[in-house]
Amino acid sequence: MAMQGNLQDMAVADLIQHNCQDRKTARLIIEHNDQQATLFFNEGSVQHAALGDTRGEEVIYRILNWQEGRFILEMGLEPPAVTITRSWSGLLLEGAKRLDEETQLSTIDSIPLNQENVTMATRKKKSELLADALAEMLADSSDIEGSAIIGLDGLVYSINVPVGKLDEGLIGAAGAALVGLSKRSVEQMERGDFNQTLVQGSKGNLIVTFIDDQTLLLGLTAANVNIGMAFSETRALVAKLQGIL
Repeated sequence: MAMQGNLQDMAVADLIQHNCQDRKTARLIIEHNDQQATLFFNEGSVQHAALGDTRGEEVIYRILNWQEGRFILEMGLEPPAVTITRSWSGLLLEGAKRLDEETQLSTIDSIPLNQENVTMATRKKKSELLADALAEMLADSSDIEGSAIIGLDGLVYSINVPVGKLDEGLIGAAGAALVGLSKRSVEQMERGDFNQTLVQGSKGNLIVTFIDDQTLLLGLTAANVNIGMAFSETRALVAKLQGIL
């Protein structure tokens, strides 16, 4: 049985997130004005999207700002093709960046041109500042070899890890799960407010800590590092990220 709804009740980004987190295999039809987009989900990822003659990721970026219309979700329908390989969180992050750029350009076009406004227009966006902060910390650190900024829902806002080693969606889900479990454990054991958690493995460690009440930092270290120094570097980075967010 198909599920139907309105975009005013559930946004396109929410539809993508919920279907992927629930690992559904389904077809999602979204209608907006005279346009119709079709998305196919398969086991936790968006694998195909079509809008008119457009296929793939570009469809997602075009429809993320659709705020009016209706949708129909049909379960059990597999993708007829694979035109998207990026993780669902990566799609939403890239889409958010593009929407941010479009809004910024629109605002710039409507502002009188003077020296102060030129300075504002050339200022880096928040996403770029976050990425720069991660890159700077990793360049200066001998203990932390990767890090990611993650929302409590598992959405990755910025990431800097060794290329090809880890999937972005997996990092987001693992970070959110770890902080959720740690926070509940601290509360249940009456240990006060959660600060950070350390998970040690034979090949390395995970450090998870809050940046604010909706955002967390996940750090990756090698196995034989100075944990105290890694904690200190993590705290310094958190303070810097709080200033950006």
